[in-house]
Amino acid sequence: MYGKLYKSVIFPFYCKYIKKNQVNHEYVASTKRLKLSLAQLEKCQWLRLEKLLKFCWKNVPYYKKRWQEAGIADISNIKSLDDFAKLPVLTKQDVADNYHDLIPNSYKGQNIKKSTGGSTGTPFHFELDSFSNDARQSIMWRGYGWLGAGLGTKTLFLWGDNVGKVSKLRQLKENLYHRFYNRKMVSTFSMTEDNLNDYIEKINNYKPEAIVSYVNPLYVLAKYINKENISLHTPKSMLTGAEPLYEFQRIEIEKAFKCKVYNTFGCREFMLIAAECELQQGLHINIDHLVVETLNSESKPVTNEAGDIVITDLLNYGMPLIRYVNGDQATLSNTACKCSNPLPMIEKINGRKLDVIKTTAGQMLPGELFPHLLKEFKGINKFQIRQKELESITIFLVTDNTFGKEQTAIIDDEINKYSKASLVINYEFVDTIPLTPSGKHRVTVSELS
Repeated sequence: MYGKLYKSVIFPFYCKYIKKNQVNHEYVASTKRLKLSLAQLEKCQWLRLEKLLKFCWKNVPYYKKRWQEAGIADISNIKSLDDFAKLPVLTKQDVADNYHDLIPNSYKGQNIKKSTGGSTGTPFHFELDSFSNDARQSIMWRGYGWLGAGLGTKTLFLWGDNVGKVSKLRQLKENLYHRFYNRKMVSTFSMTEDNLNDYIEKINNYKPEAIVSYVNPLYVLAKYINKENISLHTPKSMLTGAEPLYEFQRIEIEKAFKCKVYNTFGCREFMLIAAECELQQGLHINIDHLVVETLNSESKPVTNEAGDIVITDLLNYGMPLIRYVNGDQATLSNTACKCSNPLPMIEKINGRKLDVIKTTAGQMLPGELFPHLLKEFKGINKFQIRQKELESITIFLVTDNTFGKEQTAIIDDEINKYSKASLVINYEFVDTIPLTPSGKHRVTVSELS
């Protein structure tokens, strides 16, 4: 009853009169767009892209300079996505080196600032305007909605945790905030082999309609449930994110929870990029909000083969990210899904895996903990956590002079908050961190068998 009332009355009222934002308005509009054909959605995408490119040509010095250097005499010469693919890509380093030149003067000092450690191991800072922030939330709710975890749905999140000490007042505010959204947050950073029953008890007591979770903690929990033949509340839907969902994991989780498990794909820079539907034949791309491309080793657009993902946010005018390389790989598909959703497909997410760090106490620290934690410390330009033995880890850090080595004690305390048997944490300050043979940077590397 609360879910239905929330979606139809409470949330629209909250957005319009309390928060005075556009989230519900954009949610309604984005949901209606799913009734369009693919051709109509592609037209919508192109019109939004064309408008954004013209804006950047006039208002973002960095882009005009880069595009002219690439041989674009006038942005009006970009008349199709094929032409668009001729524009240079934008890397995380480009953003770091040209941060202020990427923000239009009319938006400076007014944007929402965000940071993420990301799967690349390099703390990344960016900005977005308030309307873009509202729009991406609406797209997220739309995607979660078609998977049974939408607005007002009673949902349990097996997710991350706050970094550092949180005041009682802030904790109270967060609890009330999540209760308003009809959801419960449970940190997976504290999960061990000894406390899995605590997580099961929380699920059984809360009785969620939907569960949203990191992949690896959910998989560990599912294996334990199946091994011990534990009776568990069955949700109507389960969504995973932050890591690739492999088929063997999906089978194990669905066996334990007795419901379908759906994969989603997103990142902090853009929020929800794509999500599965009930047919589970790939992930539908939110092309009315984004342009998603994949490039081969020669930087040429490819389909039906794995490539590096580049993404353009069509609505972020506060700090436009155009053809941004997010560090993941995927395979785009030309095949239309047989469901009623007209959005085109990603066949497979090929890369995005963070290794789990283990301890002698049976602790399983998800790879997401480390970018979540280390992005909060100034002066860390790149990092990698490597584990060769169960008792210890080594953190490799590339830092500048704003990083104080005394901060390592704080990092130690934060990591060992989640460990019953404290890890020995070694630090190595290095000039660079080698890439993998495939040219990628791994945040966490476990060499344990």
